[in-house]
Amino acid sequence: METPSQKKLIPNDFIWKRLHSLAGLWLTLYIIVHLLTNSQAALFVGDDGRGFIHDVNFIHSLPYLPVIEIMILAVPIGIHAIWGIMYLMTGRSNSTPNSGNKPYLPYGRNKAYTWQRITAWILLFGIAAHVIHMRFIEYPEITKEGRSTLFTIEVQDDPGLYSLQKRIAYGIKPGSEGKVFIQADNFGTVALLMLRDTFKSPLMIALYTIFTLTACFHAFNGLWTFMITWGITLSERSQKIWLHVCQGLMVLVAFMGLAAIFGTYWINLRQ
Repeated sequence: METPSQKKLIPNDFIWKRLHSLAGLWLTLYIIVHLLTNSQAALFVGDDGRGFIHDVNFIHSLPYLPVIEIMILAVPIGIHAIWGIMYLMTGRSNSTPNSGNKPYLPYGRNKAYTWQRITAWILLFGIAAHVIHMRFIEYPEITKEGRSTLFTIEVQDDPGLYSLQKRIAYGIKPGSEGKVFIQADNFGTVALLMLRDTFKSPLMIALYTIFTLTACFHAFNGLWTFMITWGITLSERSQKIWLHVCQGLMVLVAFMGLAAIFGTYWINLRQ
């Protein structure tokens, strides 16, 4: 009879791989929702981003929002990143030519494995930069005036801000040289104008294009492997079908992200 100490336990490696996989699934769902929300600032031409404002205000009306952000974003990202770094440090690509001292397998899934690792490195730094940029550097200042809460950001001045002001309620005050302060009584409006200001810059457009395409490939290639890891798609036929589904979702979600990048200012909200 086995003693408790002799019973075979589930290996820690197995548990952490499953947690890494589940965290990746959750982050993929978040990317879909996030880019769907952002796309409303660009795709609904003539709507002036009201769908975006509504959704952002709903999110910021949730009780205990900081706790929610930590539990559903920071913790899954942390788990996925920490275990992902271990993969990056131990995984070896076999889809690139070499001197012959290691296997060379130039097949589609081997190349996808290589790109999954490359995009992981880009995302590791890209997510950190995105959080610092949007959550700290550009995050609206919150002030109280009596019973009212006001949200303020500083953006580059341009004529379109004044024509847009006639359609969306916000205040404009002089800022530092070439800039103005935007002030509104809701978070969604200043978030929309922060997005508009960010995507006025060709440099930010280029960086966020790389970031978005990287995130979409990593997320949906990971979604394909998630289904195999959890024993959902085991046959060759089911894996091929799911591969096409993931590729379709990748294109669709990437389109929504790129629409927000190129369309928020240059198509929908320039004037």
